[in-house]
Amino acid sequence: MLFKLLLLGGLVTVVYYTFFNKKSLPNPSKDNKKPQEAMIACAKCGTYADIKETFIRDGYYYCSRECMEA
Repeated sequence: MLFKLLLLGGLVTVVYYTFFNKKSLPNPSKDNKKPQEAMIACAKCGTYADIKETFIRDGYYYCSRECMEA
């Protein structure tokens, strides 16, 4: 009798994890997304530029040398 209960419990566990436990599967569409880059507005003209491509002077961000020197 105990063997039948253990076998039934194991079968229920296998069926549950096979059909109802979908949280453990990774979503492939999330892996393909590029990370967002920080965009910041130019202090002179207001144009948004990638923070890696901006120029900084006195704590202000500029989109180009022309804006920074003007």
